[in-house]
Amino acid sequence: MPKFTDYEKEQIRQDLLVKGRKIFIKYGLVKTSIDEIIHECGIAKGTFYKFFSSKEELYFEILINEVEVRESVLNELFRENLSSKELLNSFFHFSFDSVEKNPFLQRSFQNDEHERLIRKLPTQMSEFNQKNAVRGIHAVNALMNQGTLPKDDPRIIVGIMQAVMTLCLHKKEIGDDIFPIVKDKIIEFVIEGLLKEKN
Repeated sequence: MPKFTDYEKEQIRQDLLVKGRKIFIKYGLVKTSIDEIIHECGIAKGTFYKFFSSKEELYFEILINEVEVRESVLNELFRENLSSKELLNSFFHFSFDSVEKNPFLQRSFQNDEHERLIRKLPTQMSEFNQKNAVRGIHAVNALMNQGTLPKDDPRIIVGIMQAVMTLCLHKKEIGDDIFPIVKDKIIEFVIEGLLKEKN
């Protein structure tokens, strides 16, 4: 097996992340094979295994990168000088848009992809989910301290936000034509409920 310089290793890793993402978007996690990934990257199977022990590990790293990009944009949003209603509205709409306009995140929100990751990478997924929950609680605590959200158990508010986000999974059942209206109405009702509780 050839030895790679640090620069070559970084190039191969980035290639796997970028091309792997495209293939996962096209075929999904289950239907993508390592052979397809290595063919697209022009590397040997042994080289793939120097970087990732499975296609699930590669998928998981791409998912982490996508979530980190989304989080950095959300952090900027929280720094803007917005009213409570504007901030919550922007948060929910940005969260929806970041999934709806990102085909990789769309796929990762599908139950079969998520369930497969939990089965194949239970420790990593458990840590990932816990880390997301802690991030959510910190963000909600900050919003409560600045008076944007009512004082409540932050886990409950995080749970409400997560419940709203699961709407993405039911777009087909709701109907593509009315989904945007339903989504906007639910966001409006949740925000009104949260702010009413605050007042």
